[in-house]
Amino acid sequence: MEYTELDDYPIPAGIVTTWTPTTSAQAWEDDPRGLSYDHAAHLARDPDGSWIGSAMRVPLPFDAEALRRALRAWIARHEVLRTTVRRTADPASTCAWQRRTVGQGRVDVRPEVLGHRSSDAARVEVAQFLARLSPVTWPHCVFATVRGAHAQGFVLVFAADHSVMDAYSQVLWFAEMEDLYRQALAGVDDDALAVLDVGSHVDFSAVDRRSGEELSVDHPAVLRWRAFTSLDENGDPRDVPAFPHHPDVVAAGVDDRPRRQRSLSTWVLGGPETDELGRRLREHGVGMQAAGLAALGIASRRRSGVERLRFVMPMHTRHDPRHRESVGWYVGLCPVDLDLSGTDTFAGAVARADAATREVKDLARHPFPRVAELLGVGDTPHFVVSYVDVRHVPGAERWPAQQARALRSPVFAPDELYLWLIRHQGGLNLSVRYPGAWAVDAAVRGLAAHLRAVLADMVEHERASGLATAAADR
Repeated sequence: MEYTELDDYPIPAGIVTTWTPTTSAQAWEDDPRGLSYDHAAHLARDPDGSWIGSAMRVPLPFDAEALRRALRAWIARHEVLRTTVRRTADPASTCAWQRRTVGQGRVDVRPEVLGHRSSDAARVEVAQFLARLSPVTWPHCVFATVRGAHAQGFVLVFAADHSVMDAYSQVLWFAEMEDLYRQALAGVDDDALAVLDVGSHVDFSAVDRRSGEELSVDHPAVLRWRAFTSLDENGDPRDVPAFPHHPDVVAAGVDDRPRRQRSLSTWVLGGPETDELGRRLREHGVGMQAAGLAALGIASRRRSGVERLRFVMPMHTRHDPRHRESVGWYVGLCPVDLDLSGTDTFAGAVARADAATREVKDLARHPFPRVAELLGVGDTPHFVVSYVDVRHVPGAERWPAQQARALRSPVFAPDELYLWLIRHQGGLNLSVRYPGAWAVDAAVRGLAAHLRAVLADMVEHERASGLATAAADR
């Protein structure tokens, strides 16, 4: 599984059709359930055309009516896809937005056939269609298909606004959508297609709003964030709370003008080696997340000489089993301080990484936008590292045959560096988006090469004598 942009996906030449959810204006009703703090933050921060989504080749004959019914059923199953917002008129409200919701049976999907396009033209036209998404205008999720004259199956792409979608929702979609389409082809009726016993992100959002309102400036989570945002990249005190940058971005001296960020996707460890290392790590009571972060820290030390990485790490908030297959934004943030000073073994580095994440993971339960409000933090994260294990996502074994790919829209930012370590049956993938400056591009590619080398060293040393072998420069 890779996480890239639409430009990197193999869109074929063929007939392009867009699919837009529709409902009547009279179907909308005000919903008293509050927006999550993250949803409100997306509304305040994200521009139109900012989305995440997925693409796959559906290995079945194209049937427009069956696909319309399957897409409609997916929206019916997940309440968050049937909600939107409008400005509230209540001055006493703690949120500037009022949720509005439409009933399960009041949504349809309208196709528009755009015609046959070349591969490049199809990619451009699909990208332009997806870029129409807005965080304040429904629908917040749209679809497109491309079916070639001779190819088996067809390509199906969807995109959704961040306020209704997280990365796990992106990858749940592959199996659920193909299964819905198979059932629709087989003639399963609409009522049966729409049934899925999962929790609603709308209910989750209301709980998140209430729990956030209960936070105070002296709450332990708020105090931990205060300490993290009050230090700069070197660990020195700041006058104004802010997030740390990656050392290489600081060294590159990028300016503050937003430019389209570059992307990189590369495999840093093969499947058999990842499984072997993961198995040995479990014997020591740690996992691949700790190993991946430790390897990143060691790679940064080998390449740039830095001993300490301070970054923001997203972690899931799907703690209720009913949310495991629910679509929505179930993500919180954690402040991670990974200090490898004085460590000269892989075991020591992995232990430091494991401790650094364990001691902050519960902070993800507390909505950071509310924490930022209490602390007066007007900054947004600049250096973010995410670890995602997708091996056990339903239908993951089908992804190679589906040419499944998680996608993100182009991002314009001056200094953000986002890294995703994604574990799949095929191994460990590194996906990065980063500033387009030449110095940062060279640094990111160098960091990826060092990360690959460190992970190879980990496997070799664990085979030979365990991770107690030296992790210093070789």
